[in-house]
Amino acid sequence: MVRVAWRMLAHRPIRLLITWSGLGVLFFLAATQLGLLVGWCDTTSAIVRHADCDLWVMAEQTPAFDYGTAIPRQRMYQARCVEGVAGAESLFVGWSVWQRSDGRRVNVTLVGLDDECVGGPWTIQEGCAEGVHLPNGVILDELFKEQLGVQRMGDEVEMHGRRAVVRGISSEVRTFTALPFIFTSIEEGRKYDKRYGPDEITYVLIRCVPGYAPETVRDRLRTELPHVEVLTSREFAVRTMRYWMLETGAGLTVILAACLGLAVSVVVTSQTLFAVTQEYLGNYATLAAVGFGRAQLLTCVLIQGLILACGEVLLGSAGFAVSARSSARTNLPLETTPEVYSGLLAVAVVSCLVGGLLSVRTVLRIDPATVFRG
Repeated sequence: MVRVAWRMLAHRPIRLLITWSGLGVLFFLAATQLGLLVGWCDTTSAIVRHADCDLWVMAEQTPAFDYGTAIPRQRMYQARCVEGVAGAESLFVGWSVWQRSDGRRVNVTLVGLDDECVGGPWTIQEGCAEGVHLPNGVILDELFKEQLGVQRMGDEVEMHGRRAVVRGISSEVRTFTALPFIFTSIEEGRKYDKRYGPDEITYVLIRCVPGYAPETVRDRLRTELPHVEVLTSREFAVRTMRYWMLETGAGLTVILAACLGLAVSVVVTSQTLFAVTQEYLGNYATLAAVGFGRAQLLTCVLIQGLILACGEVLLGSAGFAVSARSSARTNLPLETTPEVYSGLLAVAVVSCLVGGLLSVRTVLRIDPATVFRG
């Protein structure tokens, strides 16, 4: 049956290539919309996911990583005394104005790191994360060098009238907003922001003792630490993604575009397969005339759907791979996960099969005598 189904499609090679191309474009569009959504989620939660810690202590009702508010540094010392806590480090998040050498100003998000640089850049191109603890040291991402007017390590700029020296250049530290992340020490961050007191921080990042479940330690911290909120890294990453996705108009637009792209792909793919099957009704009548049963005709239709689905996935995936590579060095790259890609693959295959099944009733009702009348 595979050979029969293939020969029926390959009998018109140009038509087959055009069909594959059209289906591939539909798969590519759906993959792109979902890839944009996945890339957005990864970008907004990147620092939280790469912080190499188990728990986050923050002000109550903090909506997202970028919008943390001040808490006393004392919470870090209190957390270190709780059973199951292996270590606790502070993190500072603020804002400042970066003044380029040509006089232009750029708003930036400051991330102040503690002694062990927990929550700092996870990929360093030049220098090292500890460079933030050098006098006036800052680290920026290579994606924002041009925007910030930086050409190399050692360049000097100003933030709020204070000197800043580029001590390192990271990579892959993107931001969804227009404010590049600038890493520095907590002490320097307070000077560049000037809104925090000398004993205030934004977050406490906690590592648990091996063998202790983060959820167990989280519940203990919630009991021991007053007037703060404690979340696991996963919970805080999800909250940050949810904030940008659901509580901002731009996020809802991306979600609706992804859903619309997937729905259009399903409908058009099914209709395309239905049209293809209808075009080959004469071939099915011939098969019925030579003795093919209902089960064999149904199998032939489904095999054709799978063949077209394979071409759709291969062409669409190739286009998505090229687009993902091209967008890798942008603020909002196209990304995917094994789960998302598997789901998209399943949708593509099911759509093709549904398109074939829509015309099965017509195929099974074919009168073999039409071959002789034709």
